[in-house]
Amino acid sequence: MPLITLVIEQYVQWRFGALAALGLALLAAGLKTENATCAGIGGLLLVAPSVAAGT
Repeated sequence: MPLITLVIEQYVQWRFGALAALGLALLAAGLKTENATCAGIGGLLLVAPSVAAGT
């Protein structure tokens, strides 16, 4: 399982940048710990590069 997570995070970082990789990590940590604030911030950071790029 950690290998799959590492591959997904590396792909997201390559495709969308470090900010999206940080967002993915925060989202995953927030969902795992059931922390809505952490998951919300992670979700926003994950979506922000897509919105900024206009896609």
